Amino acid sequence: MLTKVKAKWRETAVSHFITELIDYAGLFPPAALPLPEAIRNYSSYISRSDSWMLGPFVIPAARLNELAEYKDRFNEQYPLRLSVILTESNELQTQLRSIEQFLHTYQDVGSVDSIEIKLSHDVKPSFLEKLAKDTIDYPIYCEVSGTNEQIKALLDTIKSVNHKSPKQIGVKMRMGGIKADLFPSAEKAAFVIHECQGRDLFIKFTAGLHHPIRQYRNEVETKMHGFVNVFTAALFAYNDSIDVKTIETILLDEDPSHFSFTPAGLSWGNMSVSSEEINKARSLFAHSYGSCSFDEPREELGNLSIFHEEETE
Repeated sequence: MLTKVKAKWRETAVSHFITELIDYAGLFPPAALPLPEAIRNYSSYISRSDSWMLGPFVIPAARLNELAEYKDRFNEQYPLRLSVILTESNELQTQLRSIEQFLHTYQDVGSVDSIEIKLSHDVKPSFLEKLAKDTIDYPIYCEVSGTNEQIKALLDTIKSVNHKSPKQIGVKMRMGGIKADLFPSAEKAAFVIHECQGRDLFIKFTAGLHHPIRQYRNEVETKMHGFVNVFTAALFAYNDSIDVKTIETILLDEDPSHFSFTPAGLSWGNMSVSSEEINKARSLFAHSYGSCSFDEPREELGNLSIFHEEETE
């Protein structure tokens, strides 16, 4: 269904909203696939008609050396694009050398699109400054967690480093997991989105966003955030600087009919953003999210009745 929508509405709101929205994280729970199966999936996805929705393959730096044997699955038209997860440790230089080795091995059939790293609450600005310098060619997403005050402190540290560096560092927020207690409240998620927007920090999300609209799921015994909710909230935060309570209200909305795409834009309630504004916000603020499934979110979104023709006068 989404391929038909894409073909009909080229360069319009829905394509701007969804293009390269999903980073494939099949190695991670709940799928937790073996590397051969995850790589096989990704090599299949990138040549499919819905590949325009797909971002890079997410992999820990420690596993990059396992990729050499799969090089023949990729080519210049369909390369292996990676988002590499680093760890904040004394092994950082070893991890960076692994990236260099991957790029040397894959040459024109592989690339590193971004770096992801989880930060400790007491991370030093000097660590981030060095990381930015050592990874100058790649966007960095720093995963933040903790209390609101701890998160604020981390965001302030990132912002201060960005002021000194030609390379900008962004934020990564975890939206769920395999247990109920891993899902942040809508209030917490709204807080992070709002604080990132206020500091001009771009953001990506990960985990727990298999479904387009917020809903209760028996497998985790809690309500899972919807990726349409999350990105709609982020788009309005970027374009309209909405307050944190409005962001939270969008995140909590469980009625798909409240979200509406036309070729010209996206609306929720009495608010709307144009196709051009969606494109700008996706490029500069709300980048993507990591999911261990590519088919599930794509198919569920395609089955929703939220795509509408323009009304005729």
